[in-house]
Amino acid sequence: MSICHPLPSFVRINTTRCGVMALCRAQCSLKKVRKRHIQGNAPMKYPRAMLTLAVAFCATTSHATTFQANFPSGSIGEVTRLDADGLQWQLALRDDNDNAALPHKFRAWWYVRANDVSVTKPMTLAFTRIGWNYEFRPVYSYDNKRWHYFEDGEARFEPGCRIAEPDTCRMTITKAFERPVVWIARTFPYTYADLRAYLRKFTFSPYVKRVGIGKSPILGKTVPVVRIASPRQGQRQRIVIHARTHAAETGPSYVVEGLMNALTRNDALGQRLRDRYVFDIVPMHNIDGVQLGNYRTNGSSLNLENRWFMDKAVAFPISLLPEAPEENQQLNRAVFAPAVSDQETPTVLALNLHASNSAPNTQAFFFPHFGSDPARYSSEQSALWRKQLSFIRAVASHYDGRIEQPPADGGAGFLNSAFVESWWWHHQQEQVNAITLETTYGRAGFDHWITQDDLRRLGEALALAIDGMDRPHSRSVRSLDDPARVNDVFREPFKPEIYENEAEH
Repeated sequence: MSICHPLPSFVRINTTRCGVMALCRAQCSLKKVRKRHIQGNAPMKYPRAMLTLAVAFCATTSHATTFQANFPSGSIGEVTRLDADGLQWQLALRDDNDNAALPHKFRAWWYVRANDVSVTKPMTLAFTRIGWNYEFRPVYSYDNKRWHYFEDGEARFEPGCRIAEPDTCRMTITKAFERPVVWIARTFPYTYADLRAYLRKFTFSPYVKRVGIGKSPILGKTVPVVRIASPRQGQRQRIVIHARTHAAETGPSYVVEGLMNALTRNDALGQRLRDRYVFDIVPMHNIDGVQLGNYRTNGSSLNLENRWFMDKAVAFPISLLPEAPEENQQLNRAVFAPAVSDQETPTVLALNLHASNSAPNTQAFFFPHFGSDPARYSSEQSALWRKQLSFIRAVASHYDGRIEQPPADGGAGFLNSAFVESWWWHHQQEQVNAITLETTYGRAGFDHWITQDDLRRLGEALALAIDGMDRPHSRSVRSLDDPARVNDVFREPFKPEIYENEAEH
């Protein structure tokens, strides 16, 4: 018997066109699908990983194009057919967890599979409700492994985008695909399965230890932390790194790969770093958000970045307040709190890896804090500022200058916020260089749209910069006292607009 299930409540369907979306175990007649929708039957609850968006047509055809998001990190909202031939489509981005109360700028991710695509005629896909207004290029794949950018003539970010009016923000893709199945994404996906596959490479490494720090609160996935260090005993310093707090900011995952590749190689650099430091790396902080196809939030629609809630009246609050999300509680209990308590292996660097929806030519950039003005900042604040600028310039020197110039004054507004850098400052002030690195999705200083290997090379640049932190004669360290050399490692002039929204990072 053919059974047609009602749609899950989080799927919006458009019945104003001939096409209507359905979720079925077997083929369902359009009459049955429409009847069930119009009657408003109570929807069955399906996990997002099982979601399949299928398009049933008025015309009787056995090769109708269908769009799916029934895989980890998959995401798409309302799909509408625009022509009788099934060659023109509108695909609206969905809000994280279909929560329309979230800001428009949180709507920035799609990852969808198209089936039964025409290989004889071009198809036009209009992705709408995009939460930013900068030119970009999405990617596609025929095997969900090797990704390619659409050519400039195939993809166009339409002018007139007004984020307050989401339907005006749209990317139109017109392409003659070569195969009948194609995956299309906002940028290179990087799923929990991708992370697990990458970490399996180090199963027998004597330098790498993997442990779980807990389960993701909704899907129950193990949250891994990777420790990299030489097996030998001896006094060392600690470096703490975490990535993917914002679920679909995938660039940092490739940066982590590049960094880990450098740390685990049997060369002089890898050996020095393992001997001098203990690296604690949390490569995927927000696993539920990643799995559910969210862009910025976790499975409860919370932005984890600004919820490091602590009791500031306590000098050394090891525990976060109960209202802090479980993902942050886990990271604090298993990594951060033990790090600040370990006097034998003091933490010197805490890197927070993100990605920014910026103008296409924006390079990767850091968020430094405070400044050098003695009238405005304490000696401890100025010391952190100098430490951060030195590290930023070191990274730039190893990445062909493709790092944006930091501002002349980093400000102190983060002290009144609940960012992770605020947590580190409250506990150890200038002793820990706690800083955010934002990768970008565009050309990022290259003569091409940035690739996964470009991002991995940024991870290697981080390793080289870390190598020079306590080696004053290393070429990684640039003099802060020579005004002529302060900005000589950067390729581009300072861009103040990059830092205007610092409080929201």
